[in-house]
Amino acid sequence: MQNKEIINVAIIGSSASGKTSLTEAIAYTVGLTSRLGSVQNGNTISDYMPEEIERQMSVSLSVISFQYEDKKINLIDTPGFPDFIGEVICATNVVENCILIVSGDSATDAQTVDFVDMLKTKEIPFAIVVNKLDKENINFEEKIKELENTLELSNLTPITVAKTTGNNFEIANFLAAEFQDSELYKKFIENIVSYDEQLLEMYLNGEKISFQQLSKVIKQSFLSRQIIPLFSCSAIKLIGIKEILNFISSNFVLAHEYLLEKGFSKEGPFAGLVFKTTSEPGMGQMNYVKVYNGKIVNGMDIRNLTRNVTERVGQLAFLQGKKRIETNEISFGDIGVLIKLKDTRTNDIIAEDESFAEKIKRMEFPEPLTEMAVIAKSKGEEEKVGNALSNVLLEEPTVRFKYNPEIRQMILSGIGLVQLEIIVKRIKTRYNVEVELVRPKIPYKETIKKKAEAEGKYKRQSGGRGQYGHCFLRVEPLERGKGYEFVDEIFGGVIPKNYIPSVEKGVLEKMSEGVIAGYPIVDIKVTLYDGSYHEVDSSDMAFRIAARMALQKAVLEGSPCILEPIMEVEIKTPEEFLGSIISDINSRRGRVLSFEKEGKYHKVKAHVPLSEIQNYTMDLRSLTKGAGKYTMKLSHYEELPPHLAQPLIEEYQKSKSQQTE
Repeated sequence: MQNKEIINVAIIGSSASGKTSLTEAIAYTVGLTSRLGSVQNGNTISDYMPEEIERQMSVSLSVISFQYEDKKINLIDTPGFPDFIGEVICATNVVENCILIVSGDSATDAQTVDFVDMLKTKEIPFAIVVNKLDKENINFEEKIKELENTLELSNLTPITVAKTTGNNFEIANFLAAEFQDSELYKKFIENIVSYDEQLLEMYLNGEKISFQQLSKVIKQSFLSRQIIPLFSCSAIKLIGIKEILNFISSNFVLAHEYLLEKGFSKEGPFAGLVFKTTSEPGMGQMNYVKVYNGKIVNGMDIRNLTRNVTERVGQLAFLQGKKRIETNEISFGDIGVLIKLKDTRTNDIIAEDESFAEKIKRMEFPEPLTEMAVIAKSKGEEEKVGNALSNVLLEEPTVRFKYNPEIRQMILSGIGLVQLEIIVKRIKTRYNVEVELVRPKIPYKETIKKKAEAEGKYKRQSGGRGQYGHCFLRVEPLERGKGYEFVDEIFGGVIPKNYIPSVEKGVLEKMSEGVIAGYPIVDIKVTLYDGSYHEVDSSDMAFRIAARMALQKAVLEGSPCILEPIMEVEIKTPEEFLGSIISDINSRRGRVLSFEKEGKYHKVKAHVPLSEIQNYTMDLRSLTKGAGKYTMKLSHYEELPPHLAQPLIEEYQKSKSQQTE
């Protein structure tokens, strides 16, 4: 499958628009499969993972390499569900062309708008494919108008259009025949000739323009993104597939031409980007790579410029879904996989020359905003869970895993809940480790609101040497966010200096445990101002215990309260949802700080308690029909209202009394 002319294409689109069905139809048309699979039957070439078959949706990108006419085409099928946007980012980072697929039987959604914005930002030439035109009651011309208006595309250029839709769906190919009476054909001609002075003059003079003349302009206009070709199809009925393939082969951007223009070379040292990593027990690690410079061959020593390690290439292959086709080399502009590298991961630049570290653009992923705590179903399996997660997360650049000591929980964070649920399922299937996802605890804190003093005296005598520690502590509230301050005001040696650190140690221990609800105490000044000691019985342990006792009493006298984390939230939403967003923020005990216009969106800034906005992703999608976006970071801590604090205090005191019993 080595060929000098390579075309790399990503197929992107919303959920259920038919990306996998289109990939399957193309695979069948070019002879990769002998029967047409379907998502419903779980037998497509690109959705082969157990979780994809079970959920009937793509969760990972899949590469299908094949020969068509005199070209090699690498087709990358991507997931449409928003949780898996990382896979779309990986795919669009390594291709020179995209196909954006939309469903002809439903309105254009917010995610499709986002995809168009992304393609414009990345300056990737793309075509739009309107799928499912075999469905009844579709007005094709109205659909094109809706796409132009919603996606703000004035250069949408019909190539194949629906003559009829529904059961008798049939297409007209404007590159094969003239349709002078058609308004869409007129649009097709005018869009193309407007980018070529000679053809425009011929058109205005009423002269006949040949398909050959049009074809030359189409290729250049597509490359420069002056036109967005539009195709009509029914993937499941194989209508319009051949025409799409022919256009890809004739007009899509060639990988080597694009790379040469960007300053890369076919003959120079090898350089590439790993854009995906998978790892399965018994199969080892597999790294998907795009070759930006030179070529990669078996046995080559390559430098991982991202991790500063050297690895030897042992096995190379091309992919057709899960099928591997072994090869000795992956050439300039091509996409393939490196098998069983030890230290290389997604987003690593691998090369023979250090200079490529700055030349190849690495991928940028969104920060995960959905957090769930991971709990092992069987006791003592925490380490096993951690190891399994570490392996699985090699495949997920948008997912993070960490232990949060504040709430003593393992936290898994990602783009959305569905993504995290699939990871949990994958852990069970691959590593036989069962875990459940629960909402993480809120990292509340405790503090005081007024000054107080208390005595702590620890005295024990049980034959022989006893225990004696005695101290007086003063506690005072500090400004929010100041943390902790310890002051030694002992004079005259009432407590020897060697016992002062033990007093502070006892204070810190008790602060970490909390007093009223089991949360750490913060923003407090503790002053040791008096006490006494015993020549024989005093010890470090006795003063530590006495300090704990004194702090407990002082905090209870200091009007204690619970603090809750307040998040700074920034939401971007279309104007039509602005009212709903503001009402929703108010209902979550939030405070709107500001809102302003930013392009076609409105940006709302607010302070919202974390307990009210945990895992906001799904709620925002629902409120804005998928059009809203948000970021969130910790702003500060505020006092939790008493009616919400009381249940936490009661629960803690109840658990304490049960432990004593």
